[in-house]
Amino acid sequence: MSHLIQTDLFQVTAHEPPLRDNRDVMEYPFLSIQKGRKKPIEYASKDGRLTVSVAAPEKYGLATIWDWDLIIYLSAHINDALENGQEPNQWIEFAPHDALKYMRKSTGGKDYKELVKTLRRLLNTGVTTTIRQSETSGEEGHLRWLEDYRIPKKYKEHEWMQSLDDGEPDASRPWRVKLPDWIYQAIMRRTGILAVHRDYFKLTGGLERWLYRLARKSCPEKANSPLIPFKMETLHHRSGSTRALRFFAADIRKIAEKQSLPEYSLAIHKKGRNELVYFMHDKTKRRRLPRAFS
Repeated sequence: MSHLIQTDLFQVTAHEPPLRDNRDVMEYPFLSIQKGRKKPIEYASKDGRLTVSVAAPEKYGLATIWDWDLIIYLSAHINDALENGQEPNQWIEFAPHDALKYMRKSTGGKDYKELVKTLRRLLNTGVTTTIRQSETSGEEGHLRWLEDYRIPKKYKEHEWMQSLDDGEPDASRPWRVKLPDWIYQAIMRRTGILAVHRDYFKLTGGLERWLYRLARKSCPEKANSPLIPFKMETLHHRSGSTRALRFFAADIRKIAEKQSLPEYSLAIHKKGRNELVYFMHDKTKRRRLPRAFS
């Protein structure tokens, strides 16, 4: 699809709707929580029924939890369009300046170059998984985070004939991306997404971001029990982290000391040989706006 006309596009405005994240990508290691990772992620549940395998060409590296901010941005705008009776599209046109502002990033020249790298990683990272492939367990499928993109470039005369890395990304013109059908349909169903706290983008650590998203997915709004426990080993396995368990556990303890997650608090307790990490809603922290106001 190399030529698009305006009616083929959903055009994002500078409006900043509430954050929306994909429910299925919040709980398992679909994304690298470490920047620059090239090693594939391999995950399997104890019974072997849930598997995730994430890989990308070494040239690009794996899509990261920070790259995923762009999917949150796009999902939020599609959801907002639906709530306002508009008809979105898988092809989305957006101003890169507005996208960076929404994601609470800087808007200098290097930031647009980093946004290009984000698009490349999202496009080139492939996921093989049994999670949510069908209503029948045991089926495997292949996912990707982006289907296609178009980035306008600024070239000197004849420079466009050279390599992909030549030419500056043109931030003065709109950029275009195409969401894969499975992400798009999850947004359209509305049941495949969850509201996310605006302060999520303020979290700088990959592990912090992953813990918040796990808490958001795991802690029901009206839970019978205020505490949701996980074994430290379970968190280590599900995160896909390459850190040794003892260092991973030390990182979790530091986050629990800071209590830096929006909406939620962490508590860590020993139970026999197991170290349990508890997630709970924290009434002392600012909550997300109620849906009627979000």
